[in-house]
Amino acid sequence: MMNNADVFTITMRKRAWWFWVLAGFGLQLEVLLVQTALASLRESEYRASTISWITAVVLAVVGVFGWLRRGDSRKPDDPNESVLRTKA
Repeated sequence: MMNNADVFTITMRKRAWWFWVLAGFGLQLEVLLVQTALASLRESEYRASTISWITAVVLAVVGVFGWLRRGDSRKPDDPNESVLRTKA
């Protein structure tokens, strides 16, 4: 008989379609902000460049945090979740 110490559980969750659309818009905004920051820096507009860099960094941090945090609020019996159990 197998006890719980001998079993590994791997949980994989799918992301909803709207999450991928939102991620695409976020990536486009990141590219736009970095492009704006580099162009402002090249034109010696340091204040505009700083604002663009800070906005890009904040957006990136929020995006990464949202990507990692996304799965914590789901129910355990979610249909978008697949579970694989295997012996050690």
